[in-house]
Amino acid sequence: MPSPLYIVRGAIFVWSHRILWKYAAAPVIISIIIILGSYILLYDFFINLISPYTSNWYGQVIYYLLLVLITVALLGLSLFIVTRLASAIAAPFNDVISRKVEEITAEIFSETPFSLFLFFKDSGRLLVHSFKLLGLYLAMLILGLALLLVPVIGGALYTGFGILVSAYMFGYEYLGYPMDRRRFSWAQKKKFIRSRLSSILGFGLGNVAFAAIPIVNFFFIPAAVVGGTLLFLDITNESKK
Repeated sequence: MPSPLYIVRGAIFVWSHRILWKYAAAPVIISIIIILGSYILLYDFFINLISPYTSNWYGQVIYYLLLVLITVALLGLSLFIVTRLASAIAAPFNDVISRKVEEITAEIFSETPFSLFLFFKDSGRLLVHSFKLLGLYLAMLILGLALLLVPVIGGALYTGFGILVSAYMFGYEYLGYPMDRRRFSWAQKKKFIRSRLSSILGFGLGNVAFAAIPIVNFFFIPAAVVGGTLLFLDITNESKK
């Protein structure tokens, strides 16, 4: 299967294995809260800004134009920042989903008992790691702002740069859960990614496309976690299905 389609394979896998639904619920709820919360905050800020000027017909026109702009801005934020933030917060749940996928593909049908102690023990490490990735991601986007200084094509260059950076970070993050369970060092992760860069970037681009679809992006995180885990297992020939 082409690597960009592993996000779709991940979504189908979640849908067809009900045992994953209870674990996928947390990332979905986190995504909904953060994406809708971001929209409400943007809406409230800009509407309060222009509310004194909406008493006449042209103020009403500005109001509806601004509403469209807020929606477009949120789509951009969900692609470049909001989805990444939701994924970082959901990291402990994502690790559980990834582990369950490995159990299913290995045909381990006796479900591993859920341990609240182990969950919270691993949560701190996973959250720190995820927010480090988020910080690195934001730093790269900020540095890339220099591309906007290029006359005429600066906007297009920055958009392309942002998509590529997003694809790389999505690929790194969602293949990272099975790598962490195998105790890959930082050097081993970089070597693994470099040796399969085209596949991982392809997977990441599929994630970018999926994350950009309104409403669908609420369900993006569990699909990406499962897709990344399945891709890792296929690349390393560990998959039994």
